[in-house]
Amino acid sequence: MRRMLGFTLLEVLVAVAVLGVAMAAIMKASSEMTGNAVELRDRTLASWVASNVLTELRIDQAWETGDRDGETRMAERDWYWQAEIQTTPNAALRRVDIRVFSDPEQNRSVALLSALLADPERQTMDLPPPDPGADTE
Repeated sequence: MRRMLGFTLLEVLVAVAVLGVAMAAIMKASSEMTGNAVELRDRTLASWVASNVLTELRIDQAWETGDRDGETRMAERDWYWQAEIQTTPNAALRRVDIRVFSDPEQNRSVALLSALLADPERQTMDLPPPDPGADTE
């Protein structure tokens, strides 16, 4: 009696089922990685927006406490931000919390930056002259 070579129908069905499960796992992992990359890009851009807002507050020498908000365009997207300036125990400093949102309803902040602002009245640009005998290495 001759034995037939090849796979049985049951073996083929099991192989297809295993392949289907493996492909589903690969698709899920790929989808999660794409979502993580988008989230990381948004957080990075939002942190840049917050840094820019902080720089603008420092340039404007913002000192009055209270809330400020605005809209900034970066990377072909509109970003919405809120800055809250508060007093601190140190009279020469103010705390600023900047929250950045990707939607105008401001449901969920994408980034939060907390920093200190120095009193513009107390800042001096007077630096001592360099010591000619000092080692500059």
